[in-house]
Amino acid sequence: MAAPAAAEPPFAFRSTVVDRAGALSDVPRVQEAVDRVGEDTPYRLTVVYVDSFDGQSAEAWVSDAAELSGLGSSDAVLAVAVQDRDFTLAPTSLGTITSSQLDRVAADVRSELGSDDWDGAAVTAADGIVDAAGGGSGGGASGGSSGGGFAVVLLLGLAVIGGVLLFSVLRRRRQPAGVLRDSAGATRAAGAVDELAGVPTPELDRRSASALVALDDALRSSEEELGFAQAQFGPDSTRDFEAVLAQGKQQLTEAFRLRQTLDDDVPDTDEQVRATSAQILRLCAQVEQHLDQQKEAFDRLRAIEARVDDALDAHEREQQRLRARVEPARAAVAALAQRYSPDTLGSVAGNPDQADHLLGDVDAALAQGRERSAAGDKGAAVGFARAAEEALGQAARLLDAVDSAGADLAVANTRLDAGIASITSDLADAARLAAGDPAVAPHVAEARAALEEAGAARQGTGDPLAALRRLTAAEAAIDAALAPRRDAEERSRRAAALLGDTLGRLESAVRATTDYVSTRRGAVGPQARTRLAEADRLRLRALDQRATDPEAALVTAQHGEQLVAEAQRLAQIDVENAQRRDDDRYRGSGGGGSDLGGMILGGILIDSILRGGGRGGGGWGGGGGSWGGGGGFGGGGRGGGFGGGGRGGGFGGGGGFGGGGRGGGF
Repeated sequence: MAAPAAAEPPFAFRSTVVDRAGALSDVPRVQEAVDRVGEDTPYRLTVVYVDSFDGQSAEAWVSDAAELSGLGSSDAVLAVAVQDRDFTLAPTSLGTITSSQLDRVAADVRSELGSDDWDGAAVTAADGIVDAAGGGSGGGASGGSSGGGFAVVLLLGLAVIGGVLLFSVLRRRRQPAGVLRDSAGATRAAGAVDELAGVPTPELDRRSASALVALDDALRSSEEELGFAQAQFGPDSTRDFEAVLAQGKQQLTEAFRLRQTLDDDVPDTDEQVRATSAQILRLCAQVEQHLDQQKEAFDRLRAIEARVDDALDAHEREQQRLRARVEPARAAVAALAQRYSPDTLGSVAGNPDQADHLLGDVDAALAQGRERSAAGDKGAAVGFARAAEEALGQAARLLDAVDSAGADLAVANTRLDAGIASITSDLADAARLAAGDPAVAPHVAEARAALEEAGAARQGTGDPLAALRRLTAAEAAIDAALAPRRDAEERSRRAAALLGDTLGRLESAVRATTDYVSTRRGAVGPQARTRLAEADRLRLRALDQRATDPEAALVTAQHGEQLVAEAQRLAQIDVENAQRRDDDRYRGSGGGGSDLGGMILGGILIDSILRGGGRGGGGWGGGGGSWGGGGGFGGGGRGGGFGGGGRGGGFGGGGGFGGGGRGGGF
């Protein structure tokens, strides 16, 4: 007689391959296949083998375990009860992988399980998700979908774009973000050693990076919501919210500073990574809690539901005004392209198209909002009104950036002239004071090369901003080499002269990169955001040092310039990769290629659509594609920052693990 199945209540997963049934014979093979999901797709797979689901349905068991494990909208789970001979592959859909694609993967898994090939079932699940995410053998969408419409974006676009895995590290149901729940329901602080001790260091590192992305997005959305409220009610009515947001931004800056210590070139010990990651999670939890406390008061202030029809009409008028700016912006970019290199225009070249996509999505959001309002569903109408409002704000920001680009580049050319004259004077000093000095010679060579690059940029064949950065760095280096031959007053004067230009460039670069990230935050990951936040922190530090120690301030500002340039480069790579993945998926599904959609690229669907009491469907057990039922997208849960539904474990529980699953006996 067979031994009774060992009951296994839901538990928190501490790794991506869990075998409590002793079923797997080749764990390294399974682990390799599971790891490929995280490496080759924006998703993560966890494989779990137990003896029994403890009398629960497979879907309910996985739902509870996912809640305990902090899984997010990018997570999938294959759970198998060996003695029950039951399994599920959850959730019902995974980002842009459709339910029908996952059904086919589950059918293949069932076949392997039916022959007791436990290893093969896990590998099949992993390979199937990789294929489906890449548009391969996982199958395609039905032929009736164009892949580009707003309805498809709404249904399929609640995934995290750009490979950012957003785990629900900030929220467990309705608890404050810094609290984790164990299987007995007891709560402990997120930083408690016993709670994090079982989490592998690489996973803890990923969670801290993901928490930063979620919090950064929530604060950006909150700042936009605050701007809308200030325009409507004036600054006096929003001072409390402004103070909370300012404090949150300070804490986020500190969290990004900590993250930069993990991302820099200095190796970190395992203990340092764990301690720093835990501190980042604690900071994120504190900010989330403070914003959550203001949410109800902020919603009362704005009271959009009572005037949603007027808001939709106002958004339509603003959309028409902005649409009239799109073609002039395209013409402005084309004119700039005649004078400057593609690298120079990288941060604004795509702005008119992205603004156009956003304005097109506003059409659909307004139509849906009016339809819901007419049906009496004011809460859902508010969700669409807010999505339209945020899209309009992003479109305006994109077009404003094009308008300012020409002026910024013209200023850069003027500064190039001054920089060329200044470094030419330095070269003359080097020839007079240090001719033949081997310590100075390399700096002289670099100064001459920088001078050449600046001359090319001045003639329109190079990047004036990059040339200015190189020119300033070369001049600072040659100044340092000549410092022993110059008096202290002269060194301070020269540093102060260089500092003014450097700070001006740094401020412009931070502003431009911030606009780029904010309007494409659905794709930009933690590395770019970390560099950007650290660059802005160094900018403020250099301003503080300016009066007392201009030489130190110059070094600080130059470091900031290096970081913001790296932030821009990484952000552009994230966006390009996200667009390429999107095109590949739609080609694989017969859609013929598609843009990401303005709202998804801008992170608006994840941040705001369906927040403010929209109807459920997204949550664990809600039948939709995101884990977290009542607190997810819609479901009436509290929302991201001041305005509602945050991304991936942010302030509304949004981005939680998707509900349901497929499976059954085998």
